[in-house]
Amino acid sequence: MNKLVTQSKGLQPQIIQDWTPENKKIVQAYFDRKIATFFDAEDKNEQFQNLHKLIVKWAVLTGVKPLPTDDEIRMLVEYIAEHFYRFSLMEIDNAFSLATAGKLDIEADHYQSFSVIYISKIINAYKRYNGKYIIDYRNEIAALERKAAEPNEEEKIKMLVENILEGFDNFKEEPKYNHFGYIAYDFLSKLGVIDIDKETKAIILEQARKMAVEDIREKKLKEKQKHLKTEFANQIEDILNDASGKQDKVIRICKNLGLLHYYEFILENNLSLEEEITKKMNNE
Repeated sequence: MNKLVTQSKGLQPQIIQDWTPENKKIVQAYFDRKIATFFDAEDKNEQFQNLHKLIVKWAVLTGVKPLPTDDEIRMLVEYIAEHFYRFSLMEIDNAFSLATAGKLDIEADHYQSFSVIYISKIINAYKRYNGKYIIDYRNEIAALERKAAEPNEEEKIKMLVENILEGFDNFKEEPKYNHFGYIAYDFLSKLGVIDIDKETKAIILEQARKMAVEDIREKKLKEKQKHLKTEFANQIEDILNDASGKQDKVIRICKNLGLLHYYEFILENNLSLEEEITKKMNNE
């Protein structure tokens, strides 16, 4: 007999080190050697003998009288190997332990019938029970993998610079307003690459206020809910009555326009944006 089982990644003990002993054992058993690996293994006889002993152990502990004969135990071993080859011996042991402790969703009394039906009920109940803990374990593994995959600060900066340079290349081919330009602006401004004079900033602010009002008016016209229309009207009034440009929307637009102004400056003066960034990052 030859059974194929997809092998999972090995157990990572640090994940379950703070779990309760019982829950820890469930995960450890899941990653223990599966019965499917016994069939063609050099220690085949030894492993199936261990399964034989395990069945006898639980026949004794559950109080079956008289105990099954060796031939009957051998048939139970063959049955488990045929139908539950995806389980480990540790899982079979756990199944009987939890069932007899009243922790599975079945009645563990065998009524002096230690049969394949009784054994199947216990193992299947365990399969329903252990799933939650395996999922919890996998979720913790996934969370660690996501965290490990997150770039460090140096990598984040490198990625941001690459995105900025790519955006600049796109601007050179097709100059247009970028609604998310403020991200690049913030980075370049903090780095000291962008330095816009006050007069230009004032011109940009006035343009940004007009663009913000126009955008909100369009949204107000399309909006059907009265309370949202009122909210848009209040936003417009706030921008028109306050020339400081403190509104978040106006600030973002200012930064977007400021980035475009800087890109145009770079092109007009035949400069290299990459070199300008590199100089500032190297404190040159």
